[in-house]
Amino acid sequence: MPGFQFARQLAREFKRPDYFNMLRSMSATELDHWYEYYREHPLESELQQWQLAHIAAGSFGGKPSDYLPQPHKPKTVQQQIAIWQSMA
Repeated sequence: MPGFQFARQLAREFKRPDYFNMLRSMSATELDHWYEYYREHPLESELQQWQLAHIAAGSFGGKPSDYLPQPHKPKTVQQQIAIWQSMA
């Protein structure tokens, strides 16, 4: 089942600033159908990122994946405590 991140991306794709109202106006089945569709056909922003990554890799060397944004991994509680302790 898609989450809020996908809903925000879908709203941006449809040029709708109000993703919450967009969600309220569609059924869960419809949202799931859009999710399945975009799993096979990437969103416009993802397609642009891939195109720019290929251009950068061709121009500067490396792999296209080197130029794609990396997903943010949340820090564990222990890592957060260590950061706070290092600041003291």
